[in-house]
Amino acid sequence: MRVVPVTTLDLPALEPYRTLRARTWHWREGFFVAEGEKVVRALLDSRIEIVSILTSKSWLEALEGSFTAERGPETVIYLGEDALLEGIVGFPLHQKLLAIGRIPPNPPLEELHTRAPGCHVHVALEGLADAENMGMILRNAAAFGARSLIHGPDSTSPWLRRSVRVSLGNLFALRIHRADSLHDTLRRCREELGWRIVGTTPRGGDNRIMWDETPGKNENTAAGGQAGSPGQEPGDRAGHLCLLFGSEAEGLTDKALALCDAHFSIPMRGGVDSINVANAVAVTLFEAVRGMR
Repeated sequence: MRVVPVTTLDLPALEPYRTLRARTWHWREGFFVAEGEKVVRALLDSRIEIVSILTSKSWLEALEGSFTAERGPETVIYLGEDALLEGIVGFPLHQKLLAIGRIPPNPPLEELHTRAPGCHVHVALEGLADAENMGMILRNAAAFGARSLIHGPDSTSPWLRRSVRVSLGNLFALRIHRADSLHDTLRRCREELGWRIVGTTPRGGDNRIMWDETPGKNENTAAGGQAGSPGQEPGDRAGHLCLLFGSEAEGLTDKALALCDAHFSIPMRGGVDSINVANAVAVTLFEAVRGMR
């Protein structure tokens, strides 16, 4: 690693740190901001390119053991006094520890898929607007072992500062695919890769998520396994299941619901119409993962 002491944020290389209030500029330029201990440590543990780190002497000493032989030499660390770091917007959140990472290349669909035996869960988002909801969804997806997350251009970017922070860095372990057209991409996943698409809706859907009821093409064959059957043991199931969630205000569009193989509704009581979409993702993932066993 290369340590560069700084007494001002006016250096060109530190521009990303001066513009933390920019909502979309960073990710449109191909990089993201990581802030706080948990997120920066997760970034150091990942394979994502780190452009630089801005921190204090005390944090540099605390992080020394996190720099691997492969990671350390290419990392530039800008070292500033506490007063300089405390002047950056969001000080209570970034804890005087920030990093700039390079957004990884958009993985092809074939990379999201695997022919390995077993049950593989994916999350897809249509029209998600709130960055904090995105961050919570990323954290939930990682917690329940989702293989990937797919979103279209009508959803907020997972690489926004708030999304990265709320995810606690868990997005670094996920395959994240940005589709030019979410509907066309999911159609390809269904028809070419054999994924089963389950759309979520506040009402009218099933209260269970089925793995074995396969659409027109055999999802298990596409995944390299055997087709499910009524007498099959749960542990022998194989396939890809993609859970599709809609916007905070309207849910899934009619077009999205039409391309699904099944619909799932979370049973609710007391006249409650719906729950927050990030909470819905957690409940639905739990139900899907439970169905694997």
